[in-house]
Amino acid sequence: MDRREPFLPRSTDAVVVVPGIMGSELVDRSGKVCWGLKPSVLASAWLTRKLDILHVTDADMAGGGRLRPTRLLRAPGYMPFLGGLEPYTGLLRRIAETAADSRAVAEFPYDWRLSIEYNAPLLVRCCEKHLESWRAIVQAEGKGDPAEVRLVVVAHSMGGLVTRYATRKLGLSALLREVITLGTPFYGAVKGVQMLATGEGAPVPRQAARRLALTCPGVFDLLPRYRSVLTTDGVRRLTVEDVAAIGGSAGLAAEAAQRWESLGLTAGDGFGSGVQHLSVAGTEQPTLQSVELHAGEATFLESLAGVNHAGDSTVYRQAASPGDQPAFVLPQRHGSLAQTPEALAFVADKLIGADTKPPLGTRPVGADIPDTALAGRPVKVRVTGDDMDPLGVSVKSTDIETGIPTTWHAGTRVDGTLEYSHSGLQPGLHRIQVQAGGFSPVTDVVLVTAP
Repeated sequence: MDRREPFLPRSTDAVVVVPGIMGSELVDRSGKVCWGLKPSVLASAWLTRKLDILHVTDADMAGGGRLRPTRLLRAPGYMPFLGGLEPYTGLLRRIAETAADSRAVAEFPYDWRLSIEYNAPLLVRCCEKHLESWRAIVQAEGKGDPAEVRLVVVAHSMGGLVTRYATRKLGLSALLREVITLGTPFYGAVKGVQMLATGEGAPVPRQAARRLALTCPGVFDLLPRYRSVLTTDGVRRLTVEDVAAIGGSAGLAAEAAQRWESLGLTAGDGFGSGVQHLSVAGTEQPTLQSVELHAGEATFLESLAGVNHAGDSTVYRQAASPGDQPAFVLPQRHGSLAQTPEALAFVADKLIGADTKPPLGTRPVGADIPDTALAGRPVKVRVTGDDMDPLGVSVKSTDIETGIPTTWHAGTRVDGTLEYSHSGLQPGLHRIQVQAGGFSPVTDVVLVTAP
């Protein structure tokens, strides 16, 4: 029995939740989980060849079904370069609480290793089936007029690109009332270049992530499409030749470029006529925004043409919303954008047509959190913001496997920032949180390995 208070506003639309890159569990033909591992197993897997099973093969790209998605991530995920990804449990729960019935909500797990073109038709079929099913329930149980029921897609990160392809190329916009995106890289992310370019001499987990990224069409779909390459003459777009020069696949880069060109994403024309688009963009976090290329070597910068726009640590601020459309800004890192109370409130309010504002007394901060560290060695987190008074700012970490929290040393001012340190964490995955009052803590996951 549904015991929720009947006077609260509810959405009668069908809702489909589309996760970001890394955001779907993947299992093999025997049902063994290959991605979506519990934290202790995932931490050790990045130090071995265990995750090589995720490398994309020709059979995978042909739809061979070697691995299949089962559900949205229920345990924290982590990939070097991209950092941590929090599970989608809270987002699914909040949407179900806002919907007229939990059966109005469906999740769309997909093989995030593959291209947006591959996954978009699967999303369309999922949406058509779910909308038809929910309309039948509405009619059979007298919950409203099924003809008035439309579809809402809530998409995190790469999920927004899959949705965009489905609307612009495959007609999904005909079913949609609105799309809500959280940290979607509408113009790509320089982090994609970094994943492909970092090679020899990198820590073992980063080498493993690069080997995987080099095979994944989905990673090539994340490459920046804005003018991000600095030259002596200004700024230009990344080319297929640039990708090949840093060791990436020219073929995968060319295919990804053709997909983007076919969508005309630079036009800023949303998700189609009649479809409302509402977006959340991460801000305040140190974020790669441009790259210098010379003789196959890449140098990455947290600025673009001399201006630091910041972002969510993966997607720079102006790339998270198409065209001149305004976005709801949230000082949070990419992997946590879909689970903070502020983002959940935004999604819930937009489902019922309400309006969310930032809480009073907010103090937005940014956090430069490393993605890897060595056990027993000092770890540092740099905190940035307009007010660098350490009063009210705290940093703590939690061992995700054991749940044991650790408070860090008090912050000290260093070059206009606050620097917090820890003498050394145990091997495993740790969630680091930076709290400054007002907004939820800025959060990310760090992998700690043995020296």
